[in-house]
Amino acid sequence: MSAFEVADYMRVRLKSLKMTTTEAARRSGISRQTWHKLLRADISEARLSTLVKVAETLEAHPLSMLRIYFNESLDKKTGRSSKQAKGDNKFAYGFVGDVTCPDNSVVQTALEFEKIWEVANLGSEPWIGWQLQCMDEPQQAALTPLSKSIPIPDTQPGEHARLGVHFRAPDVACHAISHWKCVNANGEVVFPRLSGLYCMVKVVDE
Repeated sequence: MSAFEVADYMRVRLKSLKMTTTEAARRSGISRQTWHKLLRADISEARLSTLVKVAETLEAHPLSMLRIYFNESLDKKTGRSSKQAKGDNKFAYGFVGDVTCPDNSVVQTALEFEKIWEVANLGSEPWIGWQLQCMDEPQQAALTPLSKSIPIPDTQPGEHARLGVHFRAPDVACHAISHWKCVNANGEVVFPRLSGLYCMVKVVDE
């Protein structure tokens, strides 16, 4: 990924929230000039604290933006990421937001609930026949998905998709997390270097 895809991600979030750069600047305390620089992919001198504020203003987890930016380094000659410099930008996705159960939501022990993520196809090819698959290792106290994989709707470049997974919370109070990744029609992980999607909740006794 690259600064260009961070900028794409920011535009997707602004559009989703129906927020202007003027309003984003007001909410974040960051100047409009800085917002416009970031939206032009001029991120090289941006402070980490600035990117965190931008993520919070866009109602996204800061890690969602940071992992996009730091996943790959830029090619100094072209200003693009190493994959993009080789013309390999067919498949890319951006995390848009948590539709339900944002990080550290409180749920009751043994409760069944649905986690919904919204993602965007930022690549140049459609997602056809993909699945979202659970990547969890067996744990003593963990979220239990009612299905280990769910179909991802066929998604054209630029389109958004909402992905919902039903979970059962563990029987004991704890912090629990579940990790998920995209796999293609052949069962291959599409973005192996990305951390993927996750559901993280605080489980409490009644």
